[in-house]
Formats: sequence, C-alpha cells, structure tokens
Amino acid sequence: MKKNQNFLEKFEEFVDRYKLINSGEKIMVGFSGGADSTALLQALWYLKSKHGFSILAAHVNYNLRGKDSQKDEEHVKEFCFKKNISLVIKNVKLDSKSNLENKARDLRFKYFKKLTKLYNVHKIALGHNREDQAETLIHRLFRGSGYTGMKGITPRSGIIIHPLLSFSRQEILDFLNNEELTWRDDQSNYENVFTRNKIRNHMLPWIKENLNPKVVDKLFHTAEIFSDTDEIMQELSKRRLLKAQIKHSKNEYRFSLNAIRKTKPVLRFYIYKEIYKKFNGDEKDFYHSNFEEIEAILNADGSKKIHLPHDVYVLKEYNELIFTNIDDEEGFDVSNSKEITSLRNRLTFEDNRIIMKKLKILPQKRYLYEDKFTTYIDLDKTSFPLSIRHRQPGDKFYPLGMDHAKKLKDFFIDEKVPKFERDKVLLFCDKENIIWVAGHRIDNRVITSEDTGNILMLKIEKMTRKKSRAAERIKKE
Repeated sequence: MKKNQNFLEKFEEFVDRYKLINSGEKIMVGFSGGADSTALLQALWYLKSKHGFSILAAHVNYNLRGKDSQKDEEHVKEFCFKKNISLVIKNVKLDSKSNLENKARDLRFKYFKKLTKLYNVHKIALGHNREDQAETLIHRLFRGSGYTGMKGITPRSGIIIHPLLSFSRQEILDFLNNEELTWRDDQSNYENVFTRNKIRNHMLPWIKENLNPKVVDKLFHTAEIFSDTDEIMQELSKRRLLKAQIKHSKNEYRFSLNAIRKTKPVLRFYIYKEIYKKFNGDEKDFYHSNFEEIEAILNADGSKKIHLPHDVYVLKEYNELIFTNIDDEEGFDVSNSKEITSLRNRLTFEDNRIIMKKLKILPQKRYLYEDKFTTYIDLDKTSFPLSIRHRQPGDKFYPLGMDHAKKLKDFFIDEKVPKFERDKVLLFCDKENIIWVAGHRIDNRVITSEDTGNILMLKIEKMTRKKSRAAERIKKE
C-alpha cells in the first residue's frame, strides 16, 4: 500500500473535492473485472472504513465472448470473495449483434437502476478515466453534441460518480501492478468496430505522435473549462428565463416571444433545456437538434407546434412561446357534435361541462364576475333544438357589434386565435345560425336588451381530462 500512497491520496482528494461520497452511504461499483473497475473497487475498499461508507459490486455478463465472458465472471467472484465485498451478477444474452454497444449500455443502466432501489444504493461508481474523457470529447465534437456535450464526463451526474476521472490509464495500471492485482482484458476493445475504439486505437495515438503528445491532458482540462462554463451558463439562463416568463403552472410555461428573441442563441439553448428538464426531470434527451427545431419556429410565420422527446410540446402562438406536457389534440375529434332538444340544467360535451339556466332578468353585476365562457342569449330570437359542434368550412356569423356576416376563419385570424386552437373552439348553433363562438363572441342577432323577457344563460366549465387505462398503460411501458 505504501507504493500507492500517492495514488490513494489523489483519489481521496478528488472524492472530497467534488463531494462524491458521504458517510453512511452505500456505493455500488460497476465491476466488469477490467483494469479501471478493478482499480476503482480496490481504492474504494481502502477508503470505506475511513469515510464510513459501504460497497456493493455489480457485474453484468453479456455472454458475448464465450469462455472469456465466463472467466470474467469467475475473476469478479474471486476478487470480491477475497475482499469480502458483496456482489450481484446478472447473466444476459443480447438479441442481435447490431448496435451492441448501445444495447449493452441501456441494459446495464436499467439493471443498475433496479439495484439502487432493491439494495438502497446512494451512488453508482463507474471507472471512467482521463483517456475516456478525451475520447468522449472527440466523439461528441464530431457528433455535434452542442454546447453542453463538450463538458464531457462529469465527476458527478445525479447519483452517478466517476472517482477515477483524473487518473490516466498508466497511473491505473501502475496502481494495480503495485497492488499485485490481476484484471481481465476485453479483447473487443482492440477491435475497430465501435467508434470509440477507432478514436482510442487510431485517432488519439496519431494526434499524440503528430500534433500534441499531451493531447489527453489538454482535452481533460478543456472538459473542466467547459464544465465550469456550463455552470455559469445555467445560472445566467435561469435569470433570463425568469425575466422572459409570463406565467407558468405544473403543465405549462409561457414566455414572451420578444424577450426570448432578444436573448443570445447560446442562452436560449440553456433556457429550452432547463424547461425541458422541468417536465422530464432530466435533460439528457434534449439535443442540439431539438434546439434547432425550436429555433425554426421562433421566427416562422403563424402559429406552430413541435413535439419533443418524452411528450414535451413547444407552441408558438403570436407573441408567446409555450412549453407544455399536455397534448390537447390527443383523442380530439373535430366531427364531434351534440344536439340539445330542450332546456337542461347541465350536460357534458367532450371535456366540458355546459350549464344552462333560463332567466327572466339579466344579473345587474354580471360583467363583474362572469368570464368569457359565460354568455346570455335572447331565447325569443332563437329556438331549440340547439347544437354544439366545431367549425366547418364556410362557417359565418354576425359578431357582436356588426350588422353583417363575417367568415369564422377571418374572425379567428383577426382575434389571433392560433391555428391549432381553432378546431377546438365550441360553437353553439340553432337550426340556421351560429349563436355563440364560445370564449370569443356572441352572435349580434341573439343579443339581449332591457326588454328581453326570456334569457338563456350558457356557461362552460372545463373538466379534468382523464386518460384511458390503455393510454396510461402505454405511457408506463
């Protein structure tokens, strides 16, 4: 251990600097049996008593390399047995050889996530090192990851920690040799099938030899700079977000389009990502391509709507940019209609409750407490049956205050009703005419006056839409 005192001191200093582990926590180590994960587990084993945390090792055997996979598992078992480290193993067989790298990673993290709940794990420690950081930066640079991607692997991301991130591969190998520990080499790391292997085995060695022998160190420090910059940009974007915000609720955020446009594009990226995170709980699936989608509607003519991953919707409505996780068009049928043959106290249509009352006198203070979804109609100027429906081609009505007909389409344009909202507007009609464009305007031919003796009050109340069991099941899956 004396030979490795410097290694362990550096390891402990990194863990303390980034507050990766707290006393009393259970740390699960992704243990493949390779050099990195073996060094990580050994270093944590040395520190666990001093820092008061416990260790659980987790190994996934993908059975991709025949006998070598089995030998990896045996090595892992033997190592943990000698150190008295708790170990869990999952044996799997991947379906196909296409996209193996991503499939293996997804399977591994789903398994780790399951274990965190099963064993009350606080942190998941992974053995990424300085070379891994360099490879990640190069990979993301050429993939076009955008602003935040260039911060690379961070010391901590949620419950994921990377205590070996500041160590080079050579430092790790020296540590293992001084400890007289063996490890398993995955020969597939030397096959140039995966992009990362090509970067590791060809690109980085070429850069070291021809451009900069210290390229790994330079990229590591570049990632640190980008990480610090990312923190600053997050803080600036949160302030700008508050200035641009008009209002928000659990399911919706509305922003001034003008304020958003005046913000620098790099800050807009962080603003969009921050809002996406509020709905999704995670920003990892928000990519630069999603940013470009939102930017495309920012200056487009008319109302626009886009669908982001995990059912987050972005709408541009005149002077507002809206983020929501509710799709108002889900299960919506523009052909829906309902006939009302006689006066009824209340009825439902779609997710609306319709309240009807027959009055003899208009409420004197009605304008003080009624909203745009309440209206009063002269019953003597219309007759049952009434109907509720959505707009149809060629619809016209006489808007309040006008003595001639106006196309409903032109009315919506003048009132700045977004295109994707127009089909949802309820129209109340008698046998011949539209008598109320709900939420907007009553027809001038059915307005009440002081002489009106028979008054029909119509009021619309929104009901909470309940998703079907099938929809809920699909969402969970």
